[in-house]
Amino acid sequence: MSDYIPADAEKTNSYLASVEDVVSAYVELRDRMITFLRDLPEDVADTVVPYCPEWTVQKTVSHMVGVPDALLLGDFDGIASDAWTQRQVERHRGLSLAALADKWEEQSEQFMAMLPQIPQPALSQLVFDVTSHEHDVRHAVGKPGARDSAAVEVGAGFMKNIIEMRKKLEVSVVDHWPISTFEVFRTLGARRSLEQIAALGLDVEYVKEAIDPLPISIPTVSIAE
Repeated sequence: MSDYIPADAEKTNSYLASVEDVVSAYVELRDRMITFLRDLPEDVADTVVPYCPEWTVQKTVSHMVGVPDALLLGDFDGIASDAWTQRQVERHRGLSLAALADKWEEQSEQFMAMLPQIPQPALSQLVFDVTSHEHDVRHAVGKPGARDSAAVEVGAGFMKNIIEMRKKLEVSVVDHWPISTFEVFRTLGARRSLEQIAALGLDVEYVKEAIDPLPISIPTVSIAE
């Protein structure tokens, strides 16, 4: 989870969901993933996640669980930086997927008291990040799903809001893309290669310019999802 908000951006909330809807989307995702993780065989924990090749499934889930854990622990040093994220992975090193699911569930009530207090757009960024990794993990273990979830809507709205904040591109272009909200989410979330972006019928240069200043990179290799 890195910092997506440019320092010189003008604040706008046109594409952001309400706080209540973002919180609801997170709760649905969390509960969905807890069940999903408990149903997975433990031998997939060491599977490399193609969209995050430096991480396994276990490390990716450690980050997903680790964000609320870090916030509850008061670990704000370098928040949203790579070092902050890595501490989450290290903190949960060696835990099974079932144990990570249990921890996510155990901290849920306490985190729910904090979650609505996170200001926008950081709140939507949190959901964008965890939703990206939900689908990264689903892809890694060959179990797609939840592509029409509220969390995907929140994540796509967050990225469109970032484009609008920067005032350098016309965000209405995205509203007319001939693709699903899930593909908008994954494209703007840097999960589609240049070849895949072109194959979707999108303006490659527009997408490159939208993603270029952000702490994410368009994949150099196409990954079929």
